[in-house]
Amino acid sequence: MLQKRTATFDRLLGHIEGLPVIDGHEHMMGPEYLLRFGEPIAALIAGYVSHDLLSAGLDNQQLAVLQDESVATADKWPLFESYWQRCQHTAYARVTKLVMRDVYGEQEMSLPALERIGEQLPDRDPAYYRKLMTDAQIRCVITDALGWPPGDFGAFLRGEQVFESGWHPVVPLPFFHVLPHHEQSARDWRGIQQIAAWANRPITSLDEFEAAVFEILRLAKSRGALALKDQFAYNRTLAYAVASKGDAEPLFNRLLNNPNAALGWPEAKPLDDYLFHQYMRFARELDYPVQLHTGHMAGSFNRVDKANAALLAPVLELHRDVRFDLFHGNWPYMGDILFLAKNYSNVALNLTWLYIIDPIYAQNMLERAVMTVPHSKIHAFGGDYTDLPERALAHLKLARHVMAAALSNLAEKGWLEEAEAQHIAGQWLFDNPKRFFGLDHL
Repeated sequence: MLQKRTATFDRLLGHIEGLPVIDGHEHMMGPEYLLRFGEPIAALIAGYVSHDLLSAGLDNQQLAVLQDESVATADKWPLFESYWQRCQHTAYARVTKLVMRDVYGEQEMSLPALERIGEQLPDRDPAYYRKLMTDAQIRCVITDALGWPPGDFGAFLRGEQVFESGWHPVVPLPFFHVLPHHEQSARDWRGIQQIAAWANRPITSLDEFEAAVFEILRLAKSRGALALKDQFAYNRTLAYAVASKGDAEPLFNRLLNNPNAALGWPEAKPLDDYLFHQYMRFARELDYPVQLHTGHMAGSFNRVDKANAALLAPVLELHRDVRFDLFHGNWPYMGDILFLAKNYSNVALNLTWLYIIDPIYAQNMLERAVMTVPHSKIHAFGGDYTDLPERALAHLKLARHVMAAALSNLAEKGWLEEAEAQHIAGQWLFDNPKRFFGLDHL
């Protein structure tokens, strides 16, 4: 809870809990890919809470011990308990506590509780996964699952990897950058040849590379891909300059000329900038929305200033016919992203992940967004998990509380009527993403 309980809050929360949800961002493949665990500490720290354990001082070798299912729970407990005590009040840890309570019936972290959880772990199966999602009122999931195993982008393009009804993949745009991220990115000769294979055409020039990427994006859409998704803020600045082909082509030719060549940063920036703008033009031609990571990044030791959404203003200004879905509330730069949503008609705000990064920031952002941004531009939820459905649904439970807190505050202050707050919640969770992504079948 982010405020004292009031009758208004309770009524709004009850209403919000019954609303259908479009989950605007996950990394899930679906129920048949449910992640299973045989040891409770490894199970409970899967997901973001491990990042807080590292932030508290746990080192990577110690984390590997906690993740090792062959190590007995009792042997892990002293190490885990020491670092859990340091970070148990974060929002990431709140997800762990909700999973313990709602799934396993345990109220406190202890060795006996963990041993009881361990007895329940083998019971999870795809039918359980589907029931969890249905009971949570999740009508569809937009998922970035094709960029890493078990997702297989090539198999998806060939029609060999399909998703269940209600699961809509996005195209992982990092495959088409020239900087390190994926083993099969376009950063070197081998990555270019992978793209040639996906497109089933040779690549001997930058022009042919662009044509191959366009063909891949066209084919992906015909297979059901819903949007382009790019998280390259992890690897580079979001300041994408308009670069000339004359600056980009010599760099690309260097990759073609030598199978052992690779481009580093910032050397590759003119080529990467040039290609990014080409991909935005392809998005316009193919009517793809574009999802972009902004703000805070998972893990440790990265620089958030390069991921500030404010750096995207020239891109949003130039590509006015492309619909941009900006992620994560741009934490910690709230004012910058509210400005972008207010100033650019082609921008929507996707609050995926935000409620477990900083729930008070999320609540403040929702309240301020009602006053500054058309409420039709907010996509309120995305769990941002792999196939760990309990975590995504614990996140949704927290998100619903935050939304109820924000809307009840506005209603009690007289800014909204309660019926208006209920309407806005439905728009945020379902109607807005349905319209934005063209999900007319829902």
